[in-house]
Amino acid sequence: MSPRRLSPEDARAAAVEAAHRLLIEDGAAAITLKAVAKRVGRTHANLLHHFGSAAGLHRALAEEIARRVSASITAAIASRRRGEATPRDVVDATFDSFARDRVGELIGWIALTRQREALAPVTETIAAILADFRAAGDPRPMDRVILGLVLLAIGDSLVGKEIAAATGDGVDDVREIALAQIAALIG
Repeated sequence: MSPRRLSPEDARAAAVEAAHRLLIEDGAAAITLKAVAKRVGRTHANLLHHFGSAAGLHRALAEEIARRVSASITAAIASRRRGEATPRDVVDATFDSFARDRVGELIGWIALTRQREALAPVTETIAAILADFRAAGDPRPMDRVILGLVLLAIGDSLVGKEIAAATGDGVDDVREIALAQIAALIG
């Protein structure tokens, strides 16, 4: 029996979702065309048709993760602007979304495999968040706030538990460091 015919958009979405599940369950190295094809009941050649290469699949996965992370952080920032959230809520939303979607692992793996062009969706998302602050007329040094917050969240999502254990600190202590850094930069 042949697999059910999907529209190109649905086939791509199913493959990206399968790649995301592989990232969460087995880590970035598990995201191969063969493994994704098996999960979605398609062939390696079918995935090549939709993505062009493994790097194309990785970029599509980065786009989807960037979309999810952006939505979470943007919602937290909007709540903060309305006075419904604290700076800690924004920090938590950032760290939680990076951890949930394994952003640190994906970024590290993409960088180590020299597929840096696949990072474009992540960097574009960060630039869009900064542009939102600038468009709102925020005169504070939000570029430095975002730089520090994102780098801390990436590192935390990659090895936060292990480094906290090595230093004897709690796993949430890095979030307090992020808050202190924000306060030092913008008061």
